[in-house]
Amino acid sequence: MRMPTRAIDPRDRPHVMLAVLCAAMLASLVGPPAADAQTLRRGAFGEPESLVPGRSGVASETPILLDLFEGLTTFDAAGKPVPGAAQSWQVSPDGKRYQFVLRDGLKWSDGTPLHADAFVYAWRRALTPATASPRATKLYVLRGARAIHAGTAAPDTLGVSAVDARTLLVALEHPAPWLTEMLAREELAPLPRHMIEKHGDRWSRAGNHVGNGAFRLVERRVRGAIRLERNPHFHAAQSVALAEVVYLPSDDTTSLVNRFRAGELDVNGWPGFPSQRQTELQRTIGQVVHVSPLASVRYLRFNTTRPPFDDPNVRRALSLAIDRTALAQRVMRGGEQPAFRVVPADLPNDSPPEVNVLTAGTQTERTERARQTLRETRALERLGRPLRLKHPAGNGEDLCIAVAAMWTAAGMPTQLDRSEIKSMIADLRQGDFDVALTGAQDIRAVEIYLGRFETTSAYNTGSYTSDAFEGALRAALQKSDVIQRSRALAVAETILLNDHPTAPLIQEVARNLVSTRVTGWLDNTADIHLSRYLILR
Repeated sequence: MRMPTRAIDPRDRPHVMLAVLCAAMLASLVGPPAADAQTLRRGAFGEPESLVPGRSGVASETPILLDLFEGLTTFDAAGKPVPGAAQSWQVSPDGKRYQFVLRDGLKWSDGTPLHADAFVYAWRRALTPATASPRATKLYVLRGARAIHAGTAAPDTLGVSAVDARTLLVALEHPAPWLTEMLAREELAPLPRHMIEKHGDRWSRAGNHVGNGAFRLVERRVRGAIRLERNPHFHAAQSVALAEVVYLPSDDTTSLVNRFRAGELDVNGWPGFPSQRQTELQRTIGQVVHVSPLASVRYLRFNTTRPPFDDPNVRRALSLAIDRTALAQRVMRGGEQPAFRVVPADLPNDSPPEVNVLTAGTQTERTERARQTLRETRALERLGRPLRLKHPAGNGEDLCIAVAAMWTAAGMPTQLDRSEIKSMIADLRQGDFDVALTGAQDIRAVEIYLGRFETTSAYNTGSYTSDAFEGALRAALQKSDVIQRSRALAVAETILLNDHPTAPLIQEVARNLVSTRVTGWLDNTADIHLSRYLILR
């Protein structure tokens, strides 16, 4: 029944306005209203640095960018690469040339036609020194990319060209069996030239932001909600069930768990819930707890430019002093495994090095060797103070507490240096640290994980450099035979392991909380879950 309406008495208006103001203030304090059946609420660890592909610095930005943009390929619900903006492609016999055919009628989220030259523009822009992406080294597989990034070649020499509106030719420096997975990553997404030229750096703000993914950006609050809505111009818009996705950032993983349990989140988000709470959560809300294998290694990165960590003997000693089995079984207790390499287990065509000093002898013997080396190298005297072990707030503190105790017992007193994730990333980029808790989760290929230690890599924040390692890595990449390549990669990895730029700790697992009202979620080793495949009931 329709209720009768009544005009507001002028005498009541001050009270009405006060009520409206109070309601607005209350809404801002408690956060977004309870979601309806069309709004998915996802947690995000850390405030995003950027919503521009290739310029992100916080890992929690990845799911947001994958919702906003689509590469030539994309990920399916199981985290496997499948056709994205490209409907098909052909590969040359030597594996160095690709021809992609884009889907007919592609559009940006503002309705502007999207053509093959959008990829040419984006990749050249990512490599050109004046506009280079912090992750430009990811594109070094493209022919000529390294020289362009170094400023010794023109951007138009890059091995990519648009034959016509729907055909893209891509030439590589070496065979890359993993290329289709790389093309699904946000670093190689197209960019909207028409919006960048119109708005400059402001093009990525809500209201100006244009993408080609399943969703488009409609609102972004500083340290608050990031709201996306379904993109009606997406080529598969009819298959997207959600009307909205709201990302809610937090600098604390425990806070994300609490918000999930309070019904404010449908998914807690990367890096998952603290492993120490796994038993409790499985006991109390086990039906929503998802723990699964993850292609990710957690390690400590040494600042190789700062004495005494510029000495590989000191780095080796500190790495030997770590009891990785104890970290996995007594500290984490969530299914993690000890890690003795910078490469996660079970990657395709992996040939582990035959000799690894980190597995030689018993842990007692390794710790004693570490203690002796630290004395002989006078590591503590050279440092002149306790070692500072940097880690992100709310992520990995228990690991670092245990490592600090092991190092202190071995003769290197260690203090924890806790920072918010964005501050920590800034310190790493500036080289302002002794040792830092970091890690790697990337394309499932040995050479990709090893490539993070090249001198020019944006991930090489410890400033490790080795001509021998890089020469061996580049020689391996030129081999097209799978067996020969895997053996050559083992040679490069052996050099890296003996230099100890990092101390591997654990092979991680994915730890997600997923509401029972979410369907379409598939656990996978990439821990990639595009919102376009999720449905709320």
